[in-house]
Amino acid sequence: MPERKAQLDAEIVTYSIAAMTHFGALNQPIAAYNPLPSEPGPADYAACLNAHAQSVWLPISLAEGVLAWASTPQDGQAERQGALGITEPQGPRFNSNVLRACALVIAPAMAVDKHGLRLGKGAGYYDRALVGLDVPVAAVVYDTEFVAAVPHEAHDAPVDAVITPSGFFPL
Repeated sequence: MPERKAQLDAEIVTYSIAAMTHFGALNQPIAAYNPLPSEPGPADYAACLNAHAQSVWLPISLAEGVLAWASTPQDGQAERQGALGITEPQGPRFNSNVLRACALVIAPAMAVDKHGLRLGKGAGYYDRALVGLDVPVAAVVYDTEFVAAVPHEAHDAPVDAVITPSGFFPL
């Protein structure tokens, strides 16, 4: 099973780079995330993407469903376990306005439908961070999580693309 996860994670990285290429985000600032072990993407996902980006901004979970953002750690900089068990950088923190300077936001999801509606974990962290953002957003899910329809609410912002182990799908 660990070999299969490693294979799926490698494919996620490959198609994430394809998304970066498609959206003109190579060698540009992007935002991504550090996945939990159960989520798509390798533990060093942000570092893998950083090799193709100018910088990678990572989310930091704050109180009341708000995200702050910090740049990926450089060599020797520390990371720590965040409030939700996600590895977070310890550098300077910025609010979600920093995403406006990104060429692409790569977001985690529980599921995404064919219309680009993204189902998160329910706390609304990304919904709040993405409000009014004029930057392409690609959600990362396993193939079985790219579905016909997901429940949604009026405030849910659709994503522009989906990344799975089977491919990159602009919507």
